[in-house]
This record gives sequence, C-alpha cells and structure tokens, in this order.
Amino acid sequence: MAASQDPDDRRTAIMLSRLSLSVAMVAAILFPAIAPAEAGASSAAFTVDGNVGLQSFVSLTDAHIHAMLESLVIFSQTATVRSGSWAAIEAAFPAAMQGNVPAATYLYARQNGSYWVVGKGRQTVAISDRPYFKQAISGANAVGDVVLSRSVGNAVAVVAVPVRNASGKVVGIVGAGIDLAKLTAMLTKEMGIGSNAVFWATDAQGVTALHSDPANIFNDALKVPELKSALEHMIATDSGMQTYAFKGKTRTVLYRHSALTGWTYGFGIVH
Repeated sequence: MAASQDPDDRRTAIMLSRLSLSVAMVAAILFPAIAPAEAGASSAAFTVDGNVGLQSFVSLTDAHIHAMLESLVIFSQTATVRSGSWAAIEAAFPAAMQGNVPAATYLYARQNGSYWVVGKGRQTVAISDRPYFKQAISGANAVGDVVLSRSVGNAVAVVAVPVRNASGKVVGIVGAGIDLAKLTAMLTKEMGIGSNAVFWATDAQGVTALHSDPANIFNDALKVPELKSALEHMIATDSGMQTYAFKGKTRTVLYRHSALTGWTYGFGIVH
C-alpha cells in the first residue's frame, strides 16, 4: 500500500484479508479431501477437486503471510519503531502483531545487521549477510525467504520490512520468522484434508517450505534424484499437473506459483 494511506484504512484492509482467509477455510471444509480417481474415471473430476484444494492451500498460506506483512508495514511506521529503542519496540510488538500466525519470532535490526529478538534480546551474530536483510535494508519488503533461524534454530519463512526515519531514510528493519512446521500443522487443520492428500511448497531454489509430511520441511528437494526432474519442471512453469514417484509411491499434483512468496505450491493425491 502507498505510504500516504490512512492507518485506519490499513487496519480495515488487514481485517478484509483475514475475512478472505475465513472464506478459504469454508471452501476447505466444503471440499475436505481429494479422493483417488476410480478405475476408468476421467481425470476431469480430479482436476476440479484438486483445483479447489490447491486454491484453498495457496489462499490460506498467502493470507497468513500477507497479514503478517501488512502488520509489519504499519508497525514499522510508528514512532515507537522509528525511535530505535529496543525496550520500547519489544514492548509494543505483541499488540502490533495480535491476530497473526502465533508461531512466529519477531526481530528488529539496525543498518549494520545487529539485531534483537523478542524474548531473547540482542543476538551475538549479525544478519547482514541474509538476503532478506539486504532487500529490506535497501528499501523493499522481503517476503518468503526460507532460512534456518539463528536465534531459535528452526526453519522459518521470513517477512521483513524497512524502517524509515522522518526524512524517509532507511535506518533498520522489523521482521518475523514464521515457524514452518507449526504453520504446516495449522494449514493441515484449517484445510481438513484427507489422509491420501499431499501438499507442499518450495522456494525457487527447491528448498521445502511446507509439507504435509513435516519431516520433509527444509529439505533441498532438488538434491533428491527421484524429485529433481519433476520439481525443476514445476519451478520453471507457472502452473499445471505433474505425476512423479517419491518414497515408492506415485503422486499426482496440481501446482502453481505465488506472486507473494515466490514459492511453488503443490496439492494432490498419493495413489
């Protein structure tokens, strides 16, 4: 959103974003699972049902991440954050992030990459080498970097936005690291998918961000020989249907990219 927009309008936009998330949840309840195609049945039924599942998966995930982004943008523009006082910023973070994905780690960093984490204080290592930091400190929002958190040690998806002083100069960043295992569990519950369904999301480098089998989170899927060819094709194309083998079972998924995160999302069946 444009910086000139009224903060009340921004809060309304976030509420509408969360309302659309609820609509996606209703769709997931109405279409709780993708059933394996019956013998002789057309693939059209799978495509229709699969598209509903894929759309619910993408909509739910992106709605959670977009709401976090909007909250951080608003928070970054407050006098509290612009003050650069960690004590004040830490105290204000919970209220500012209320209603967002609960499994997240929040941080504030200065121009040199030194940073503080809510509940953990100042960290001994910098994040100046992280791509999301470089992007946010250059003045652009960063959404969807999949990294191993240095402060908590788990796999997270990072959302980070620049902090500007009164003259518009970038003086730091605020960010959130969304726990990917916990986000996966939340999405599994929200979608109410059947046991034969599979869903996943990978970044542009093939690192697994989300997976219906949490053991696969943060794996480099392009280094798995049986996945490499199929995944390269899915990352290189906007959307489609792909059948591939993994762990001795055949999987058929519909897939598409997200403009918000840059991830490739897949949703389908094991058969």
